Amino acid sequence: MDAKKLLVATAATLLGLVLIVVVILAPASTTIACAPPSGAAAGAIAPAGTLVKPTASDTTTDSSGFGPRWGTVHQGIDRAGPVGTPIYAFTDGRVAEAGEAAGFGHWIILDHEIDGRTYSTVYGHMFADGVLVSAGQHVSAGQEIGKIGNDGESTGAHLHFEVWEGARLPDGAGTAVDPAPWVAKAAEPGTAAQPQTSSSPGAGTGGLNAAQLALAKQTVAIGEAMGVPEQGIVVALATEGQESTYRMLASSNVPDSTNYPHDGIGSDHLSVNQFQQQVTIWGTTEELMNPVTANIKFYTALLKIPGWQSMAVTDAAQAVQGSGHPGAYADDEPLARQLYAQFKGARADLTADDLAAIANNGTGAVATAVVDGGTAPGACTPPASGTSGGPTFVPGGPFGANVIAAASRWIGTPYAWGGGDSSGPTRGISDGGGAADANGDTSKTGFDCSGLTLYAVFQASGGKITLPHYTGDTSNPGQLGDPRGQQIPFEDKQPGDLIYFGSGGNTHHVGIYTGTEGGQDMLLNAPQSGQTVSIMPLSGWAGEDMYVRRFG
Repeated sequence: MDAKKLLVATAATLLGLVLIVVVILAPASTTIACAPPSGAAAGAIAPAGTLVKPTASDTTTDSSGFGPRWGTVHQGIDRAGPVGTPIYAFTDGRVAEAGEAAGFGHWIILDHEIDGRTYSTVYGHMFADGVLVSAGQHVSAGQEIGKIGNDGESTGAHLHFEVWEGARLPDGAGTAVDPAPWVAKAAEPGTAAQPQTSSSPGAGTGGLNAAQLALAKQTVAIGEAMGVPEQGIVVALATEGQESTYRMLASSNVPDSTNYPHDGIGSDHLSVNQFQQQVTIWGTTEELMNPVTANIKFYTALLKIPGWQSMAVTDAAQAVQGSGHPGAYADDEPLARQLYAQFKGARADLTADDLAAIANNGTGAVATAVVDGGTAPGACTPPASGTSGGPTFVPGGPFGANVIAAASRWIGTPYAWGGGDSSGPTRGISDGGGAADANGDTSKTGFDCSGLTLYAVFQASGGKITLPHYTGDTSNPGQLGDPRGQQIPFEDKQPGDLIYFGSGGNTHHVGIYTGTEGGQDMLLNAPQSGQTVSIMPLSGWAGEDMYVRRFG
């Protein structure tokens, strides 16, 4: 293999399609950082979607709750503390507004996607110098975004914090909900390693991660290959920033879209991919979940618009997208121009086959772009025996490699209690008022731990092995006691083996051993409610009994 390229071919092999790769020079030994389980060793990157309290509990006091107050409705909660106390981003998101606001003095509004739905968080009463972010900026969970002030209609220094189901802007677009239950389940700032921000070593432009940068680079390369001038490529990049924050999104309203590589699941009508193009309007699911074809369709539509070259970026993007918020793309232009400057000339990394496929409108192509050790779509690639490249699914091929390959296609899929069967992710079920219900698992489509392993083993066995949807204990053998599984000493484990965790034969969790990465044993698993299918260090389960089973 050409040392210039790292190929991640799982999806292409499964679908029998041509693989197009947009590349950047990177050493083959580059490791991929994946989310650790709660309690994992310090220094690991926090998973996307982590919730972090907006202020540290030891520096602030809850002073006013959500609900009726002084003849009106108090739409948030107040956390009182000294002027200058740090304010943190509640979770990953994009700054929708930052500056002066009536009543708030100065505020910050972040827009987020949580479990496929749009939410906003609002932070109020900062002084002007206490606003540390700007509109259009992408922020990470736990990133310091402001400092407590006493500006506007305020009776003392505090943070006024709101959570909205749906977007906070424009006014009335969403609904304010009580933030207290959300804050109660969030981590304290600084208790776990936080994702890198744009000022952190190794972080990407605008705070984007490697997978997001990969999609952005791909858009530049394809635009250049099609002869689109700089202004058109910036329009495309700004559109991706607004519509998906540079992520390949499947849709809960288009179930078959989850069968393709993706970075997350949205729920906006039938919209999919990085541009949120609607199935049936823009093309088939197969076409639109191909990021190369999605780019080509966007550029083709743009180039047909009379006079687009002289339009403002937001107007040109709106002419293509027909958004209900015509000015939404304007604040994405600065980052789009930065990304274009960073990746200008990316066409040179395309092969002759890549260019031929682009000239053929991307027919039959599935793109996997590689940037600084990250891949897109999908933030993590399962390691195989210490390498950074994951195994390819080969029907009838090595069983363990096929187990990993089958499960790895769902990396980034939400955890859903009771979710998953031999066909893929399913809707979660109630756990009777426990963590699953608290995290809304009944409204999610995804996997729990044993749902993911039963799917992977079923696929790897060609449908011959259907495991129970239960890990197993002394009263119910479940997967642990299934006679088709061979007991393996822990020291003899191999990639593709299943590892069960518990004590005295009573297990509560299972994952797929994927080999070593950077000297650490790694586990591909659906960890727990509120997280997603991920690859994590096995050390996160240190102290538990571990039972290894080999199927196939």
